[in-house]
Formats: sequence, structure tokens, C-alpha cells
Amino acid sequence: MAGIGFELKKMLRDDSWFGLLKTYAYAGAISSGPWVLSILGIMLVGAMSLSNRGGTHTWLGEFLVSVTWLMSFSLVLSSLLQLVFTRFMADQLYQKNDALILPNFLGAIGLSTVVSGLIGIACWLLFFLELNFLYCTLMLMNFVLLCNVWLAVIFVAGMKRYKTILLIFLVSYLSIVVLSSIFQSAGTEGLLLSVLIGHTVLLVSMLIMIFQEYSAEQILRFDFLKLKNIYPILIFIGVFFNMGVWVDKWIFWFTPATSDDVNGVLRASIIYDLPIFLAYLSIIPGMASFLLRVETDFVHHYQNYYSAVNEGATLGVIESEREKMTQSIRGAYLEIIKVQGVTVLLFFVMAEDIIKWLDLSPLYVHLYYIDLLATAVQVLFLATLNIFFYFNFLKEAFWMSFGLFALNTLLSLVTIVLGPAFYGYGFAIAIFVTTLFGMYILSNKIERLEYFTFMLQR
Repeated sequence: MAGIGFELKKMLRDDSWFGLLKTYAYAGAISSGPWVLSILGIMLVGAMSLSNRGGTHTWLGEFLVSVTWLMSFSLVLSSLLQLVFTRFMADQLYQKNDALILPNFLGAIGLSTVVSGLIGIACWLLFFLELNFLYCTLMLMNFVLLCNVWLAVIFVAGMKRYKTILLIFLVSYLSIVVLSSIFQSAGTEGLLLSVLIGHTVLLVSMLIMIFQEYSAEQILRFDFLKLKNIYPILIFIGVFFNMGVWVDKWIFWFTPATSDDVNGVLRASIIYDLPIFLAYLSIIPGMASFLLRVETDFVHHYQNYYSAVNEGATLGVIESEREKMTQSIRGAYLEIIKVQGVTVLLFFVMAEDIIKWLDLSPLYVHLYYIDLLATAVQVLFLATLNIFFYFNFLKEAFWMSFGLFALNTLLSLVTIVLGPAFYGYGFAIAIFVTTLFGMYILSNKIERLEYFTFMLQR
């Protein structure tokens, strides 16, 4: 990700209001673009297809539920490979092995396609046999495609062509919205086809960018699967993080009292799903601040610290660089808190109007408030996890991710027993506690960084 930091620093040299706004816009697009644009795109499709199910409420529509399930389980499945593959690519870039990048990326895409395809077919045979054949086919194709999209997104995010990246996301999701208006007469299958075409445009565009950036003599390689290149703990971190983010939704989906049957297989929780998805739209400023400060200020001092270590500087110089790096981390946290805090306050003020504009019950407002706070804290969670990765504190990152999954599972089950007044508190408390835990551990680690740097080398 260092390349992002270098480019953002160039943008920051333009200290005008427009230059600062442009920098934050690019940072927000890179850090949260896939999340936000996908949510916005799917919500717009749902709004446009209100009559698709003959009067059924938009948010209970089979299409919206299908896409939510697809995104949820494709994110979890692809997380088995995401961090391991990203670490392998980072190592190859550092070692100047550029010729290995493209063939291994294609190998990862091929592996993802085969595994997700087999799992999708197994689910079809076990659970979806009684449903429409075309619907099942489109679900399978979308599932495989999304698994590949999430893998490509992480890789492309490290490239420097921000305008192109933002453009292809906008074009792909706008195409989904436009195509949905054309195909909505075909019902759920027509809307799923529009999603399939839009994400195909997105994946093909990203592949073109990657082919333009890298070249290779071989088409396929699987070096990232060699034992020496695999860090098993990264697999668990990725899986537990994604499961930790989604497990409360799963619990509400599979609890009969909080969900509704949609098509005989899929379920949805109308009371729980919409507020959390709306809340995620508020994270753009915080994510932009996170990327901007971590990838510029922190990375600069991080590199200075390890340069001092590697070049044999005195202990006083090393401690001084460590203190500067510590201050940059504190500054990053403070800016995230300020930016996301102001954003949350604005959404708090507008909450009732937003709920009313969407023609939803005022009962959603309370849960929306809770979700706004939870998603704001999640930005701090991601910042802490990212810094753990920089220092290779993988055990700490694992416990942070596992803690989120375990706490969210336990507390969400408790809130269901306690009743509707407590819905949302499970995820909010889980993300808050694990973020505080991560920040506390990080603080202790940074205070003893010289010890970890010199005394634990092998």
C-alpha cells in the first residue's frame, strides 16, 4: 500500500481547499468505494423495482435478499485467500519479482473460480433444487464472480490510477442500475442478470488494468500456495474478521422471530438489515481520513524508524524516531475520531428525515443511531488492524478478529433474548470492546518496540 501513500503525498502538496477535497475524495473512494458504491447501487435497484414482487415492500424483495446473501458469503469465502495472497504479492513486489505477479494473480483467480464454483454447485444441490433453474444459475454465476471481484479489488487498490479505479466502479454500478430498469420486467432473474453484467464489467476492467501494469512469460503460477509463502494465521484473521462483521446478521436471519422466509431457502431480517446498511454509508469520511493519515504520516515515520534500525543509528536516534512514529499514530486516531465524529453527528441530526424519506417506520431510528456509532468505531478497528499488519503483529491481529467474531456471536444471541429494544447493541458492544482491546495492546507494543525489534529477532 506504500504506493498509495506516495501518490497521496503528491496530492497534498496542493494545499488549496480544492486540493484537500480532491485528496480526501480519492482516499475515500479507494478505501470505501467498493462497500459504499455496492450498497448504493443495490439500494437504487431495489427502489426502482418496488413493483417487482407485486406490492411486496422493497427491502423484503427476493432480489435484495439474494444479493445480500451473495455478498456476505462470497466475502467470507474469498477471505480464505485474500490476506495470504496479498502478503505474497507484497513480498514479491518488495523483492522486485514483478514477473511473478501476473501469473500468480491469474492462478489465484483460477483457484477462486474452481473452489467457489464447486461450493456453489454443492449448495445448489443441497438447498436450492426446488427453486427456479434460471434463478439458481444466476445465483451461482454471481457468487463465483463476486469471489473473484473481492480478490481483484484488494490487488487493484494498491495501484496508483485512482481516477481510473473510481471511474470503473462508477460505470459498473451505474450499469447495474440502468440495466435493472430494463430487465426488471423479468423479475428477480432480470435484476440478478443486471448485477451479473455490472460486476462482469467491473472485473474485466480491473483485469485490463492489471494486464497493463504487469507482464509475464507464463500464464499461470501457484507460488502463493507453496508452504514457505503461506502464513496460516492470515487465513484465520481474514475469515474471523469477515465472519465477525456478518455473524450478527446471520443470527437475525436464522432466528424465526426476527426474520421472514423469502423464497423457501433464503431469509431476511427487515427490522435489522436496513439500518446497518444505511449506517455504512456514513463511513466514507472516516475511511478517507484513515487511509490518508495512516498511509502518509504514519508510513513516513515508520520507514524512518526502520531505516534508523537497519543503518545502525544510535539508540537515542532510534528512540526519537519511535516517538515520532507514536505521535503519528495518535494523530491518525485523533483525526479519524474528529472526522467520523462530526459525520456521525450530522447523520444523527438527519436520521429521522432519512428514515422518513425512505418511507420507513420511526421505530428504525433508534437502531440506526446504534449502528451509526458501531460503524464509526469499526473505522478505528480497521486502522488498528492495519497498523498491526505493518508491524507484523499477526497474533494480536488474530485475537482482535477472533474477539470480534466471538463477542458479536454471543452478544447478538443475548440481544435476541432480551428483545427488540436491545437489537444492535451486540455488534456495537463487540466492535467497541475489541477496538479498545486492540488499541491497548498496540499502545503497549509500541512502548516496547525497541525490545521487539532487537531482542526477538531469529
